[in-house]
Amino acid sequence: MSAPRHYDPRLGDEDISDPVPRPQRHVRIPVDVGHDVEGSSSPWDTADGEKRREEPRRPPSVRWTTRIARWLPFDLGWIPANFTWSKLKPALRCAAVCFVSAILMVIPRVYTLMGQGSFLILISSFLDVPSDPFLAVLERELIFLTFVVSAWAYCCLGIFLASLARVHTDYNAPLEAIQSGQYVEAGPTIILAVFVFFGCAFFLFVKARFGPGPYLFASVFGCICIDISMTTAVLFPYPYYLIGQVIAIPLAFHCGLCILFAALIFPSTITAHYTHTLFAVLAPLEDVLSLHRTVLAMDPSSEAFKANVKNITAMLSKSEGGLGQAAATVRLLKQDIVYGRFSPTNIGQFQPIVRRLVTRANGMDIFFTLIEPTRERFPITPIPSRLGTPRSGTPGSTRPATPVSPATPIPGSPPNGLREDPEQFARRRRNLQKRALEHPHGHKAFSRKLHLKLREHHEEHQHHEVHFSLLNLAHALSPLARASTTASAETAVGVFESQRYMAIEANRLSHPDESEVTARFVQLLHESCDELLECTQDVIKGVQAWFAEVRRGSFGGKAKIEKARAERLARLEALGQSVKDALKRFKKEKRRVAHRVLDPYRSAFDPKHVRSMHGGAHEPPPHRYLFHCYMYQYHIMRFSSILTEILDAIIQLEKTCPKARLWWPGIPIRKMLEWNPWTPSEGMDRADDEDPGKAPNQLSCVNIIQGIQPEWNDDLGNTRRRDPDALPPTNAFQYVMHWVYDIVTTLGRGNALFAMKAGLLTVILCIPSFLKETAAFAYRERFVWGIFMGQLTLARFRGDTTFGLVARIVSTFMGGLIGTAMWYISTGSGEGNPYGLAAVIGVCAPFFFFWRLYWPVPPMTNIILFVTTALVLGFSWQNTHTVLPFRFMGWQLAWRRFVLVVCGVTAAFLFSFLPPSTTLRKYQRLTMSTTVSELGSVYCSIVSFANTREHEDTARGEIVQSLVAIRLKLKRSLVLKTNIVYEFSLRGRWPSERYQKILDLQLQIAYLLSHLMSVVEHLEPAWSRAFLRRTRFLDADFQGDVLAVISMISTALRTGNPLPQITPCPLLDRFMIHTHGLNVIRQEADDDYGLPRTMTIDTLENEQYLCFSVGVTTAFGLVLRFDKLMVAAKELVGEQYHIHGIGVPEPRTPSMGTRPSKDV
Repeated sequence: MSAPRHYDPRLGDEDISDPVPRPQRHVRIPVDVGHDVEGSSSPWDTADGEKRREEPRRPPSVRWTTRIARWLPFDLGWIPANFTWSKLKPALRCAAVCFVSAILMVIPRVYTLMGQGSFLILISSFLDVPSDPFLAVLERELIFLTFVVSAWAYCCLGIFLASLARVHTDYNAPLEAIQSGQYVEAGPTIILAVFVFFGCAFFLFVKARFGPGPYLFASVFGCICIDISMTTAVLFPYPYYLIGQVIAIPLAFHCGLCILFAALIFPSTITAHYTHTLFAVLAPLEDVLSLHRTVLAMDPSSEAFKANVKNITAMLSKSEGGLGQAAATVRLLKQDIVYGRFSPTNIGQFQPIVRRLVTRANGMDIFFTLIEPTRERFPITPIPSRLGTPRSGTPGSTRPATPVSPATPIPGSPPNGLREDPEQFARRRRNLQKRALEHPHGHKAFSRKLHLKLREHHEEHQHHEVHFSLLNLAHALSPLARASTTASAETAVGVFESQRYMAIEANRLSHPDESEVTARFVQLLHESCDELLECTQDVIKGVQAWFAEVRRGSFGGKAKIEKARAERLARLEALGQSVKDALKRFKKEKRRVAHRVLDPYRSAFDPKHVRSMHGGAHEPPPHRYLFHCYMYQYHIMRFSSILTEILDAIIQLEKTCPKARLWWPGIPIRKMLEWNPWTPSEGMDRADDEDPGKAPNQLSCVNIIQGIQPEWNDDLGNTRRRDPDALPPTNAFQYVMHWVYDIVTTLGRGNALFAMKAGLLTVILCIPSFLKETAAFAYRERFVWGIFMGQLTLARFRGDTTFGLVARIVSTFMGGLIGTAMWYISTGSGEGNPYGLAAVIGVCAPFFFFWRLYWPVPPMTNIILFVTTALVLGFSWQNTHTVLPFRFMGWQLAWRRFVLVVCGVTAAFLFSFLPPSTTLRKYQRLTMSTTVSELGSVYCSIVSFANTREHEDTARGEIVQSLVAIRLKLKRSLVLKTNIVYEFSLRGRWPSERYQKILDLQLQIAYLLSHLMSVVEHLEPAWSRAFLRRTRFLDADFQGDVLAVISMISTALRTGNPLPQITPCPLLDRFMIHTHGLNVIRQEADDDYGLPRTMTIDTLENEQYLCFSVGVTTAFGLVLRFDKLMVAAKELVGEQYHIHGIGVPEPRTPSMGTRPSKDV
């Protein structure tokens, strides 16, 4: 047995080696500062530090309805979750629009006015639902109607030009002859086909370019208007411009109904919707705080501890998901018209504050990723087996064998990390002694402690050599190692990084009493933070209540209103004072006076401590445990401070806005319809299309992340992309040609290529309607249904197209059955009963729209189901009350619709394989590459902010919004990833787990960057300089390695090329090249920035030191995740540039005393 391990937090504990640890076959890459080692006994077994065990709990009773629901093949949990009055009001409003649309459709005079397309008013009521606030509905319907009327005007132009090419013109042709197709001519048909191509390509380009938002359904109906108008106009022997009227008038009625009912039936404003969104963001935080109080009172080694930590993470994800909806709502907030005490602008100021609150809640959750047993497990790549075995020591030799397992050296050790040369060891010993002599202001016992540590180092160094020999032997004999090189089809990657992480963990990041020490610090954290957590939980409830009733109380008796406002203001002021008092007590008493988490370190600063080192005294734990607790305390303090800001803003509004008034839009009308693909949209987390960025081989490409403006990418101000094939233009002609080149290359980008491909598919599907022999049959059998089904099914990515094939076929079949049943219920065997049809729709509409709005299925499946139902009902009614060649109803109509949909979507599916063909697999890689690059850009911005903020006004808001946009982009990719299963491949399965690993790491990096930004904002200039010095963030060599790693990962993900086998990783080795422990400044540092070189309890109690330690821990997490991201990228793209023998130590060759047979 070796001597007990000793720590001196003032010297630094990272360079102290362990006693001989147990041989391990697999060593994990550490997730963060905390790491697990096995240990059975601990000096921490005191009365306060004993493990707390939970009493067994009886399982909760399960209701019989829940038991039945579990046996159902589908989940009905979404029904009670959405069955609230606030959720029912939009559904009832949409049902009213549908019911009135059905009544208008069956009234003869109105039906005659709308024409043969009257059924479109019923279909559009299910497709374009007025469930949003009034202003959002108004914006969408105006764009909707503008696109439809523009499509009609475009069709009129095409019909006019086609008529000029017509040889035979007959304005008196009978309708039967026209419908028979005998007037179809080649010249006009070609012109109309060209217009179909460009018109549909334009609207589909808009749909893909702007993605989800108010242009989505407008572009869809623009395509439908062109399809119906052009395929019908080809039959007429004269220019028939009124064809588009058949589509435009019913849709105009629909837009009018949506605007009217959004203003009259349960009207809602953007402000009310926004406050409801913030309420939904805050609701999970109350549960999070409650779970924090519960989990800190538990034993960290219990299963309940792990389960509660998972629940905390799930609740935070739910809260974070609401931020995207809030950001999208803010876009229209300044345009809102409301009557109330508070203006929309005043309410909108809470959005960035609430976003910071959620981020700080995530920072509290990071504490659990630092400690055992909830830290993330990341198995390391086993070393490939090699011939031979580790060389054992010579019998009787006092010197241990040379280990063959590579290890990352501790500072001062040789680069290969194997063993330390005696001269180097002596030199490092002299340096340490000299360092102690150069600072005589320390305690006298301090030099003795150094001497003892140096003496222990030589003994423990030998133990580590034995450890690495055993470790390498275990890996050489490991079945995983043999499988990775023989049985597996893939070669092992990341071996270079893995071996060095094994050495780092074994040398510097382990503790023999991990579980006991962790339990002790969790207990101390609970004792110090529980009161503040309880207070913040009450404040969250109060803030939620205010957001819930902020739009109430503007109407009623004056005395009653004044009384309610006074009571509310008193409650808010009481909550504000309570959280301020609790935060003050936490800083002054719970942390600084009692400083519970500092208790384990008291003895390290006691002069008697060194003299009692070998007398059985307990050693203080490594500094990382204190840093972990400081991480939690910092974020709970910031969480409470942000809550105080929210309460102060609320109280200020309550005092300064005593009277209600009418608030008008705060921006010019010309800016109300502004929209660009970088703007967050209402459905960005669930819609079907989005611009994923342009092709990577084009110089003028811009990778779009909604929420990040393009100019933000130039955060350093002096970096620009260059054209490797041409110098910048120097004269007017070159500028013009450069502009022309940009326009031409735009046509080769993803959205433009997709639009042209979709336009070509539309023309191909129109061929039966354009040929004289088949035009009559195509018109009689409504081939146009298959046309726009095909063009709208075709998507940018093959997986989405295949999903559209499956979803549209299934939804059309089910919708046809529902529509058929409703039709026969309403009319029986008759020719259509207006009262029966209106009654059936009126009864079913509320249920249908509750289903339509809240059914948790892909939007396409949901929409097509109800659109088909409405089409069967509407077209069956039309066929019984008009003279058309297509006279089918009920089941006869439903199965023909199904056949046409199958034909259209099958054509789109087959066409998706033709070039240009893009897959979601490639989209995921490009997305990951774009977000990695943006994360690197934000990382540089934050370091620049920390370094020069006192001299330069860095745009903090842009950094924060960029991080939020990146997180939304990454989370959206989770939704799109679900359709990858439809991209079948004969080459093999898609590595979904590897992409998920990269995605998770990038989300963690984004959050850590947010926390780092918060820390550097609160560091004073001197502490900020010390932080940058300790983390090496101002070291050009280290930053060069970090940025090279980010660039290599981004480029490899974009191109799919393998990464070098030897990279600057692990960056953690360079990050920890110097040992600090609790120290702020290294003893040999030239400049101390006026900060103490020798640590005292007063320094540890300094709040700036708390921020400093949190920054160091956050930087550690960032560097570590960059390393893990490199390994994850290698798992995806592989490695190249192998150099035999480098990075892997060769067995030491015994000195034979003979010369080689030949000198070279």
